[in-house]
Amino acid sequence: MSDLKLGGEYLRDGFTEIDNVFLARYLPEADATDCKVYLYGLYLAMHGGGSAEDISLALRLTEERVADAFRYWEETGLVTLTKSVPPSVVYNSVKAPVTPPVKYNAGEYAEFVDELRRVFGGREIPVQDVVRYVELMRRYKIEPNAMLLIARYCLGRRSASTAYILTVAANWAKEGNVTEADVNAKISDLERGSAAMRELYGALGLKSEPSFEDRNMYLYWTKECGFRPDAVLQAAKICRGKGGMKRMTRFMEELKAAGAETQADVLDYQKKKEELHSLAEKIVSNLGAYYASLDAVIETYVSPWLTLGFEPEALEELSRFCLRRNLKTPEGMNVYVEKLYKLGVVTAEGIDRYIKTQAALDKAVGEVREAAGAEPIVTQRDREFYRTFTETWGFSHDVVLTVAGHASGQPFPMTYINKILLVFKENGIFSADKAEAFFSSGRHTGKKAPVRLIEQNYTESELAGAFRSLDEIDPDEEDV
Repeated sequence: MSDLKLGGEYLRDGFTEIDNVFLARYLPEADATDCKVYLYGLYLAMHGGGSAEDISLALRLTEERVADAFRYWEETGLVTLTKSVPPSVVYNSVKAPVTPPVKYNAGEYAEFVDELRRVFGGREIPVQDVVRYVELMRRYKIEPNAMLLIARYCLGRRSASTAYILTVAANWAKEGNVTEADVNAKISDLERGSAAMRELYGALGLKSEPSFEDRNMYLYWTKECGFRPDAVLQAAKICRGKGGMKRMTRFMEELKAAGAETQADVLDYQKKKEELHSLAEKIVSNLGAYYASLDAVIETYVSPWLTLGFEPEALEELSRFCLRRNLKTPEGMNVYVEKLYKLGVVTAEGIDRYIKTQAALDKAVGEVREAAGAEPIVTQRDREFYRTFTETWGFSHDVVLTVAGHASGQPFPMTYINKILLVFKENGIFSADKAEAFFSSGRHTGKKAPVRLIEQNYTESELAGAFRSLDEIDPDEEDV
């Protein structure tokens, strides 16, 4: 197919969005892939056109599957395939579909129509409904007797419409149930599952009769997904009073993704899930935060943290520490988690040692600020200054305190201390006695002869080597 475009009627009607007629009349009966092809093709047609190749690449389908989808929509009249080579796809208005005439031998289906009428209790079947039955049977190669069995089964369980019967028939045909024997086997499976479904409904706390859709879902879980019946029943007990089959369906998808197939697997999965939820609840509470649902917190943060190897107790301790640092969200806590992981600190004992180290650091910095006559409120910049003074330059806490005592009245005491300690470092002053002697001499005020800075001439290769070494230092790898 060479291109996609909107038909004149479609343009004339001015529809640029999906009309409710499509959603109500056509979508329920269509295959999910056929719907994706139709909608993506419509999108391309509205934005300059496209081709079957564009659709196959975007939806990861073969071009033959795309062509098959458009042949289906041609049968409904929503698109027209031109006679050109290759053919183009023209989108028609959903309110004025161009339905091609269905050509079939009336005598060939006369017996089928008579039997279908009996299935419906002798009621006359509208011609358009007969056409839809024939279209579906031809599309999926469903035997007439198989279609009659499906119709009889659907009508025996509810007041089924033609649309409902055709939807069931299409779904069963996609599973490969197109012959009378196939459909009989399918119905037998459903009937055998009735007792199990009643037990399942009881476990869920439901008093109604199991629906056809739910029985079909049970077969899907036990036959296609490989769940053992005891595992399904255990899942139902866990979901009791929490939303019925809808909630259980979501839970079964979780179990399928986790590979939990037996009753023991389900119990173990639920236990871990409850523990995970409890841990997330404690972390969020420790941070002073609130979330109506913890699912996103668990998926985005808590589960990945545990995967990294963090102990639950370590995460609880870290969350309390983060609150003291005014970090009140899992996102803020994640910054510390990532840095601690790089340091290999993932246990409760390790976190405790880290916190004590940080507390000792804050206490030391607070003493320095207090000695300088400043408020003892410690900032991250203050911590970085102090670590540079003591860990990088090698000054003792006493020397830093000595300088801080002479920083009183300075507008930026930590910057002043930094400036004086740089002079000390260049001139080999590393003891408190020498520091006091420096201040006693008045050299820091400029009244005496200034301290003679060491002069040195460096070669170009020496300078290049020194700056290469600096380039190798990654400031992001510093401690928290």
